[in-house]
Amino acid sequence: MKTKVERARRLKDIANRCGVSISSVSRVLNNEPGVSAETRKRILAVAGQHDFRPRSRKRHLTRSMLDLLVVIPEEEELSANPFLNISELVGAINEAFREEKKRVEIAPIGDFIDSLGGEAAGVDGVLFAYRSVEEKFRGRLVDLRIPYVFISRVIPGENYVSCNYYKSMLSLTQMMIETGHRRIGYLGNAGNPNNTDRCRGYSTVIRESGTQEPISIMVDSIFGVDESAARGFIEKGCDAVLCFNDYMAIGLINHFQAMGRKVPADISVTGFDDSPLRRVAAPLLVTVRQPTSDMAFLASRWLRDNILNKSNRRLCIEVEGEIIAGDSVRKRN
Repeated sequence: MKTKVERARRLKDIANRCGVSISSVSRVLNNEPGVSAETRKRILAVAGQHDFRPRSRKRHLTRSMLDLLVVIPEEEELSANPFLNISELVGAINEAFREEKKRVEIAPIGDFIDSLGGEAAGVDGVLFAYRSVEEKFRGRLVDLRIPYVFISRVIPGENYVSCNYYKSMLSLTQMMIETGHRRIGYLGNAGNPNNTDRCRGYSTVIRESGTQEPISIMVDSIFGVDESAARGFIEKGCDAVLCFNDYMAIGLINHFQAMGRKVPADISVTGFDDSPLRRVAAPLLVTVRQPTSDMAFLASRWLRDNILNKSNRRLCIEVEGEIIAGDSVRKRN
């Protein structure tokens, strides 16, 4: 007796049968680039066997108002480390959609995940700002035919606009060498996906300089900076430390000062992100400003084209950050 094979009804079913991601299935069925010929052939064969037809988007653009959802980090994270200028983000979105009537809703990542089981999933487009999301939730959006794009997150196979963290940290490290620093350390955040490129930019310049080996100390999160990290840089004779972001730089400076080390007289410290916290800290941090407005505008224009024109073009853009002057770096002889 033959075993009845259950019919594939969702993109996830096709993906599981082919051993590929949901995004790959979506691209093939929508005749989009980015999938190998062999994988494309396999997906089409399975879809044909099951007479699979992607569901159309639940909400149609016959009305005059577009609903856009901006997914941001949790409120607790932004309260402790307000690195994201939401008004700047929304301003760029409004500029990109200036000719359309729209409603822009801001939702923390947790609320977005909860909404996927209900009517809130029927928005016209989603922008993930400074936050990634698991593939199963991205797959839910694909099933619902809702376009989405990432801002400040580089995720293979997805559409994004991000700061080029590698080049930005490359420039910042080079500046520190040019100002006479010879023992430069890096304080990283192992729990953040952007840490890899920032650390790589630092390490590349350090190795090419030939003056030292990279000196990296990693903590599990931005809240993990403690006295042992500060002591580690002092024991290694560092005259400068580049930090993953401004929040960590401010914490490190506080520990240095508690240990009798002055910034920048004894040791220079830099941040990253140009956070609002930087403006109330002393000394004023040298940092790197992420072009949030530019990134949000480019991502929003892509989203607009996808919603209104069903554009299939890929979006993979990285823009370099800008070094912002401050008082936390001192030239060395």
